[in-house]
Amino acid sequence: MKNVDGKQVRKILSKKKRVYLCGKLSKPEEFEFVNTDGLEIGISYYEKFTAEKAHYHQWNHEYNIVREGAVKVYLFEEKKEYEYNKDDMYVVEPNMQYITKAQPGTEVLFVKSPGGNDKKLINHTNSVMSWCEDWDAKMK
Repeated sequence: MKNVDGKQVRKILSKKKRVYLCGKLSKPEEFEFVNTDGLEIGISYYEKFTAEKAHYHQWNHEYNIVREGAVKVYLFEEKKEYEYNKDDMYVVEPNMQYITKAQPGTEVLFVKSPGGNDKKLINHTNSVMSWCEDWDAKMK
């Protein structure tokens, strides 16, 4: 049986904001993760307010479950913001351009299928930069 030690995961999350639990990873983790093809699972932890860079995934479906805190997601094609709170799940489909921001103390479990690094950054506009500045900012 393969497993990942939760105490090690917590220790790593106290030092950095993302840890991968399984996948075919090109960068080594600081603990024994489950090496597998076709799926990546990890946890993102945002100790302080954080805005991620705008991007899309070329081939991955990304399934996100908010375990603690809250996340706002802005979808560029829809020109719409969504808010997800504890126990909510949201799915990002391939080629969906988006940006996220998280409240302090937010933890998100993510699953990427089929896995692999397919993230492509997109250019920011001034309204995107303003949206990233704080939790209550609205996209213009």
